[in-house]
Amino acid sequence: MSSQDSDENSLNGSKASGSTTVVKYEKSSCLFCNEWFDSQTFTEHLIHCGQVLEQCPNTCNTFVPRIRMRSHLKECPRAKQRLGSSHERLDQHLDHRMQVLEQDVSALRSVLNEEIRQRLHLITDVGNLRKQNQIQDEWSHSTDESLKGINRRMEEENTQRTFEVEQCQNDFRYCFDVTQALKNEIQNEMDSLQKHINQLSTEVAEHQNLLNDNILKLEETVLEHEKINRDKFIEVEEFLNGVSEDLKTKFVTNSDLNAKQITMDYEIKSMKNIVCETEERCEKLEGIVTDIDKKLHHTIQALTDLENHLATQQRLTSIQNTRGHLIWRIKDYSKKLEEAKQYDTILHSAMFSNKPYGYALRLDIHLNGKGTWKGRNMIACLNVIAGEFDPLLTWPCRLQADVVIRDQKYNQAEQQDYVKTIQVRKKNDEYFLTNQYFHIPHKVIASRNYLRNDCLFVEVRVLK
Repeated sequence: MSSQDSDENSLNGSKASGSTTVVKYEKSSCLFCNEWFDSQTFTEHLIHCGQVLEQCPNTCNTFVPRIRMRSHLKECPRAKQRLGSSHERLDQHLDHRMQVLEQDVSALRSVLNEEIRQRLHLITDVGNLRKQNQIQDEWSHSTDESLKGINRRMEEENTQRTFEVEQCQNDFRYCFDVTQALKNEIQNEMDSLQKHINQLSTEVAEHQNLLNDNILKLEETVLEHEKINRDKFIEVEEFLNGVSEDLKTKFVTNSDLNAKQITMDYEIKSMKNIVCETEERCEKLEGIVTDIDKKLHHTIQALTDLENHLATQQRLTSIQNTRGHLIWRIKDYSKKLEEAKQYDTILHSAMFSNKPYGYALRLDIHLNGKGTWKGRNMIACLNVIAGEFDPLLTWPCRLQADVVIRDQKYNQAEQQDYVKTIQVRKKNDEYFLTNQYFHIPHKVIASRNYLRNDCLFVEVRVLK
């Protein structure tokens, strides 16, 4: 009863402290048959429960379950003995009723104990809930403090990023102005080159036409001289043959023929000299024609070189590669490395795109490095530059690419390329994020066969 009073006091204290929990037990278990019943039917069940122990009315000092009482009475050894007096029967009946009442009281006690046990469980659960609520309140307080700190950091970061954005916008405007100025200079130089090429083309065409006319005239003159000399040579031969025959017949009798023979021999020698001089002139004319052809070829080659230079300048102002793949041949590596050491020059590759109408890309290389890496490494970075189709593309831009230093060993099975994977990021067409630079030591470039004939091959593959 003391435990019950303490449980009731604890429940009353919890109610007084502001708790509104109402505990109501809907079912109770029977101590004899272990079955559960509602509070309305529990008392009635105890009266009629077949598992309740009852003492044999024949005073055989045996307790038998109520459901087996009839069978026991049939087998009880004192069933045939009758008590003589009604007083004894009345005592037995009273004893029986007392036993029933004691069993009822014990059943009620067991029910009360079960109820007290369940109340203790409920009190324990209420205490656990209070602890959980307290822990949750503490967690909420710490979470609020963390959120406030995060908000303060976000405000500071937003302020810093706004300043960086403004600074980057100013840098971009400056770069854009410089690029426009360079484009104007390149355009002016291209216009002047185009005019010079057109003038040279006109002069070459006129010179070629004049040379063709001179060559035709020379050929006609040579042919005419050859025909005249051939006819004269034939006439001379015929005349000589006739003279020789006349001399053979009249040599002995006619001395005048000797003088004529001498004269004819002299004329023949003169004609042979004329023919030799004509052949020498023809050879000289052929040499002159050959020299003119060589000069014409050199002029055409110079014109072709100028056209190639103009085409190169035009490619610099437009994107031709739209496959996301670039192979860049850097020639005169030693000379450019010395220029980078002296003037901090930057090499820019040809512009290309990751796909048709995609992002405009360009690889920038510092041959002598920059910052803390200067003097010992080559630094490179893949940049997203302003393109014509930027308003149609998805922003922010996030690309991944492999930059490969090609091994130029003759045996392809033994080639070991140097590969670096880099990230290319850009928030929009006006804001630049920090690109990822990668470095390659000069010792690595000088090793193996990355350099051959003072040339370096750099390949860029944009991953999809």
